[in-house]
Amino acid sequence: MQRIEVFHRQELLNRFAAEIMSSEGSSGLFVTAPRRTGKSTFIREDLIPTLSKLYDTQIVYADLWEDRATNPGLVIVEAIKSELLKFDGFSLRAAKGVGLDKIKVGGLEMSLENIGFGKGETLAKALTLLAAASKKSITLIIDEAQHSQVSDEGRQALYALKAARDALNASNGPGFRLLATGSSSDKLASLVEDKDQAFYQAPLVELPTLGLDYLTWYRNGQYFEPKPSVEAMERGFDACSHRPEPLRKVFQALRLTVGLSEETVDAHFLKKMDEALANAKANFMQQVNGLEPLDAAVLKVMAMDGKKFVPYSKISNINYQAFVLASTGSPAGEVTQSAIQLSLERLRNEKFVWKAGRGAYLIEDTQHTAWILEAVEQERDELDRAKREVQALAAAAIVPKSDGTGSDAKP
Repeated sequence: MQRIEVFHRQELLNRFAAEIMSSEGSSGLFVTAPRRTGKSTFIREDLIPTLSKLYDTQIVYADLWEDRATNPGLVIVEAIKSELLKFDGFSLRAAKGVGLDKIKVGGLEMSLENIGFGKGETLAKALTLLAAASKKSITLIIDEAQHSQVSDEGRQALYALKAARDALNASNGPGFRLLATGSSSDKLASLVEDKDQAFYQAPLVELPTLGLDYLTWYRNGQYFEPKPSVEAMERGFDACSHRPEPLRKVFQALRLTVGLSEETVDAHFLKKMDEALANAKANFMQQVNGLEPLDAAVLKVMAMDGKKFVPYSKISNINYQAFVLASTGSPAGEVTQSAIQLSLERLRNEKFVWKAGRGAYLIEDTQHTAWILEAVEQERDELDRAKREVQALAAAAIVPKSDGTGSDAKP
């Protein structure tokens, strides 16, 4: 069985590792990249091994996306506890064998069972103990950090980590670095742009997408002929938003295709890339079109408004009604706040949208947003007509009061 090869991004790795471990990196670094573009692979295969070996720092890795049903605050706590248990003399099993659940090092003693929020043992103390056990600085990496906002414990964890950062980075501290990543720049930006957030004004950067060097590496590793040219691969890769998965699937089909020549392989490759993207888009839009009319309307308004989306505003309500009218042919009437709330919850449960604890809503995948906007643009004329009709119906439902001081609804 052939081992799965990994593309290593050495120059990018050198820059990011140096930045994280620099004095400027002490405030934390937030990094965003669209989902399925290689972010987690870069972290796990390049960044973590390099930070651990070359910078001699103790890594704590918490993936908040791995099990979204688990409280994100608990995921962070368990990641810290898991690292503590790796050290000789720190085994909780051994402690429990003599009726204890406490560990002690460097004058610090704590109960592993009581690490958390309101349990008596702070994250700062736990990380300090881990630094003492490992005799290293601590680097905490939180993948899909925006998911921390879906629970009170997750939000508390970020404040606890800010306190830990300040304590461990004190002049006599062991040192602490935080790397937080996310697949949506809008979601991750909320953690550093909102003055009420723990890491307000921490730097937010975008991870560069895979490019020509990756395509060349991937092409050179293919042992079949004829292969598409790098130029054709670049066009196809751009079309799929620099996501390796569609590219790999098309190459798998090419490896099993006979009868291609140097003259025809590029055209065949681009055709298959177009078909793969069209199928993915069609499958997604089929799901959208299968939603309840109001749910689909809310999703489309969310795509149009982006971060400015206000679920219960008058303008949003008019747009909901217009989309429902355009899709069903029947006026929806003014949509109640409770109906909108139920719609948002259904969309969240179906993983169409993401909700932060403070009430912000965003579409889960930026690619999905783009596809929805394309569909909205295609129905623009019908939507504009429906919007005019909704506004006319709303105006017709209001008549001036006889004294000219206001208006009353028609009986």
